[in-house]
Amino acid sequence: MSVLPDTLPNDGQATPSLFLAKLRLSLNDLRAGERRAIAAMLANPSKVPEWSTADVARQSGTSPATVVRACQRIGFRGYQHLRLEFARLTETSQEDMTANEDDDVSTAMAVFHDAVEALRLTTRSLDQVALIHATEIVSSARRVLCTASGFSLPPLQDAALRLTTSGIDVSAPQDVIAQQFGAHSLGPQDVCLAVSYSGANTHTLRTCQIAKQQGASVIAVTNFSKSPLADLSDVLLVTGVAPVRHSVDPSADRVAQMCMLHALSTLVAHRCTDTTPDMRQVVADSISEHLDQ
Repeated sequence: MSVLPDTLPNDGQATPSLFLAKLRLSLNDLRAGERRAIAAMLANPSKVPEWSTADVARQSGTSPATVVRACQRIGFRGYQHLRLEFARLTETSQEDMTANEDDDVSTAMAVFHDAVEALRLTTRSLDQVALIHATEIVSSARRVLCTASGFSLPPLQDAALRLTTSGIDVSAPQDVIAQQFGAHSLGPQDVCLAVSYSGANTHTLRTCQIAKQQGASVIAVTNFSKSPLADLSDVLLVTGVAPVRHSVDPSADRVAQMCMLHALSTLVAHRCTDTTPDMRQVVADSISEHLDQ
């Protein structure tokens, strides 16, 4: 079964970063050995064109048969097919690196490029049914508790403010302990909205576990469909895995998270037509009070 249907980078238009991002996304749907084989290639993209099937197997601690099977499961005919794609895209990457080395403008533009790639991949893999389901749950919720920490917190805080303007009762404490305290007060009519890039943040997971114990619905926004947070969720919204230029600060993925949450809050606003105009007037009045006359 192809994990990357109709998206093989053989039309000359796919960029190296988008190609690698798709491969990272495919890891979620592979078995352990297959995942190690693809991960070994992702960790050494410039070496793949020189590797044989046995080399990949040795690097990943698997067998040549597993390497071939992994390539086929993500939509390639076999390892040789995937190796050719790595060769073509690695050559393109090397040309770009040579042309742009020590170029501050190119470095800055790469930030925007990564954000575009993250949004493109998220759009292609968007589960529209899940998004509509999340909209229905949030729109009818008695209360929504937001939980996230670190780099995932800013997009969620933005979403909390937007949901508030639709008349939704939203609680979005920044402190992780306060989030867990808040989860204890939830009930079957409430929602816990969680954001985590990895889907494995222990603080966020604990808040969601408490919310589930209280009977609340959990809506999760994460980059990995196979993660502890995904397993806990009632509704899962997956954002695309962006090119990794900075392993500590996945800034492009935050852009994808923010757009996913913005889409959710926009759909909620369309459903809450009875309260949205009044709440927007409240927001406008609050802002105008602090503007210089």
